[in-house]
Amino acid sequence: MKDLIIIGAGPGGYELALEASRLGLSVILIEKEKLGGTCLNHGCIPTKSYYQNALVLKDLKEKEVYGISGDFTFDFKKVKERKDNVVETLCKGIEFSFSKSSVELVYGKASFVDKNTVLVNDITYTAKNIVIATGSSPIRNLFEGSNLEGVLTSEELLDLEVLPKELVIIGGGVIGIEMATIFNTFGVKVEIIEMCDRILPLIDSDISKRLQSYLKALGIGIHTKSSLQKIEKSEGKLKAIFTEKGKELSLLCDNVLVSVGRCANVNSLDLEKVNIEYTKKGILVNENYQTNIPNIYAIGDVTGKMMLAHSATYSGYRVLNHILGKKDNINFNLVPSCVFTFPEVASIGLTKEDLEKEELEAKTIKVLYRSVGKAVAMNHEDGFLKLIIRENKIIGAHILGYDASTLIHELVPLMNEDISIERIKDYIHAHPTLSEILSIALKEL
Repeated sequence: MKDLIIIGAGPGGYELALEASRLGLSVILIEKEKLGGTCLNHGCIPTKSYYQNALVLKDLKEKEVYGISGDFTFDFKKVKERKDNVVETLCKGIEFSFSKSSVELVYGKASFVDKNTVLVNDITYTAKNIVIATGSSPIRNLFEGSNLEGVLTSEELLDLEVLPKELVIIGGGVIGIEMATIFNTFGVKVEIIEMCDRILPLIDSDISKRLQSYLKALGIGIHTKSSLQKIEKSEGKLKAIFTEKGKELSLLCDNVLVSVGRCANVNSLDLEKVNIEYTKKGILVNENYQTNIPNIYAIGDVTGKMMLAHSATYSGYRVLNHILGKKDNINFNLVPSCVFTFPEVASIGLTKEDLEKEELEAKTIKVLYRSVGKAVAMNHEDGFLKLIIRENKIIGAHILGYDASTLIHELVPLMNEDISIERIKDYIHAHPTLSEILSIALKEL
């Protein structure tokens, strides 16, 4: 009997497998497709590869600002080739890591036999502890016409060989907004249909509302408080029929991206055989990611909680620490999140809406990017930093602006360590840097 079986080799599963093996546990890692899971093969990494191309292309479109003239060509075929090479390179890196470890890799679909045993390819494997890390899949079949040719999930959109001329995106969440930003920059006419009153409804409203205005200025059509009714074929194209403010409208396009959320991958696991409790959102777990069966854990998207790769990884570390009887200081209330748009969005801690819901009084500080010398010199003046302060501590930080995904990590240790405003004020920031925006903000206190 092994010490640990992990089902699913996404970021949560494979990072846990390698760390557990390094610490001396005997580990079996089961994967039905490829190492790296959705994040590496169909999600985070290919999307950010495209985003980098879009970032360079955006700068080239503004080349006159930098004293550059002349035409340039955009070759989507090469863009896709680069994306595929990035994914392949990182996959090989993970494969190399496993070749140097003692982890036993098993490929195939796993299903439970009992609380210590799983079945894969008609072979049973047993372990003292089992971790479910099977991830999630895009929700697709919610609308009439969802199965028509040209209606895509994000995974399928990333594999297109030819760019569409027009793209309609159903859903203004993180995936939808990132895809809208990228494909708009690639020259695609993009329209977003979102049910809520704003895009990125889970992000602080001050951030999402300002971002919405920036995206509209880039030429992205955004229809909020709108509901898709159906998709049908028309004039050799797809027609997305939706209601907006009580009126029925339609958009013609080459492709429709359905980006309305993801569902936990639980159907093939035979969870009923071991009576593991789960809901439509995912498998139920406690603070240590244990299911109702103490030696069976679940991490990452399959729990239906925060669907972020880094959250999955650290929930895996929490599981390992619990198995080994170690305490840790991982705070799952302070998980940074990033959205790769133009400009970027990054957030950690409480939002404006959280304060209102919990009826908390707090002070809010906003500093515009244009007040930072480096931002002006870089021609990246759009955006702002927003700090939420309560009892002399930062309890929320939200950034809309260039390189927000990097800047947010200055706030991560400050908030995790509960550092007071007086101490942070004395931290010296190099000049000229974007990070000076924090010291500028605190001068207002």
